[in-house]
Amino acid sequence: MLTRQRLVTYGISSAAFATIALVAGLTPWTRQAKEEPQVTYTVAGNGREVDVVFAVDTTGSMSGLIEGAKRTVWSIANHIKKTDANASVRIGLVAYRDITDDYITREFALTGDLDAVFAELSSYYAAGGNDIPEHVNAALDVTLHKMQWRPGAKKLVFLVGDAPPAVRGGVPTFDALAREAAGKQIVINTIHCVDVSNPEAAAQTAEAFQQIASLSHGEFSAIQQNGGVQQIATPYDDKLAELSERIDSTAIIAGDESVRRGYAMKMEAAAAAPPAAKADRAAYFADEGVKGRASNDVVGGVATGAMTIDGLAEEDLPAEYRGMDKDAFRAEVKKRVAEREAAQKEIAELLRKRDEYMAGKAKDAGGEGGFDVKVKQALEAQLK
Repeated sequence: MLTRQRLVTYGISSAAFATIALVAGLTPWTRQAKEEPQVTYTVAGNGREVDVVFAVDTTGSMSGLIEGAKRTVWSIANHIKKTDANASVRIGLVAYRDITDDYITREFALTGDLDAVFAELSSYYAAGGNDIPEHVNAALDVTLHKMQWRPGAKKLVFLVGDAPPAVRGGVPTFDALAREAAGKQIVINTIHCVDVSNPEAAAQTAEAFQQIASLSHGEFSAIQQNGGVQQIATPYDDKLAELSERIDSTAIIAGDESVRRGYAMKMEAAAAAPPAAKADRAAYFADEGVKGRASNDVVGGVATGAMTIDGLAEEDLPAEYRGMDKDAFRAEVKKRVAEREAAQKEIAELLRKRDEYMAGKAKDAGGEGGFDVKVKQALEAQLK
């Protein structure tokens, strides 16, 4: 009998995105003693807590679905906000393969930092999976027991794959895990990417995924193996992407160099996204205004009163601002706030036009849709 395999964990360290303690009324550019920094992220709204985990098969046959998920994750996040405007949203990821591959599971903790989620998802690629069954059980085990679910949150899982669960020792079976999920009020929705070239495996996958969804009070859906994602491009996407990048460029990130490297990595991932995904990202952050998109952004912090110029330690600033006259630095921050406000105003008008355009195109497209549509339908039903 096979022994339980080590579950490989990947994630962004707390140091990479840690915030700094900022205190008003201090002498110029003095470093303050501070406790171990706590990771805090701006999340959408301040009402109901919504935790969503995507557990995705990343073996070789899933390349189409993975690429589709990368393009539509911002659209899905937007749909959560539209369904529940006051939702406090966190998203987590679990990639899974099998014991013969380079990893069994690769997890990314639930977080409200959607830029970090997108960067992690962007690193996924399809490989391995030389045999038909995959380690669905390990993915569910990690999802239930490694994710830090908020006690009062609406807890939703989307299990996505094209192969049935493998029988492996040491890990509970998928039906036992589904029952456990139900007991913890974790709803598992299953999305079967149908492999028409292997009817037997497709039938086994459908049966198992239907059982998982039924036992955990979720929904079962079937889509094309490539994900069936049909992202709607609009005439407004390029301009929205440009304006969104303009806002990103106004940020001044406080913290040590690891913090700034972490921010730069997220911005690189966002910059590599297609225009439609960038437009969806701009829509997700549209309500943030001058606050910005990072919790340790000096421009947003000063604009909203969460930070003060006098409260910043000089060594927590990027090198180009150290030693700068405080009045000059204050003027620079003020200029960036104005740039951000102007870009946000343009974004708001373009998003209105884009929404109208997409509504018309969606009616023309018809059909049952793919991965993103199935996720949005389940979210809408379960959040309401």
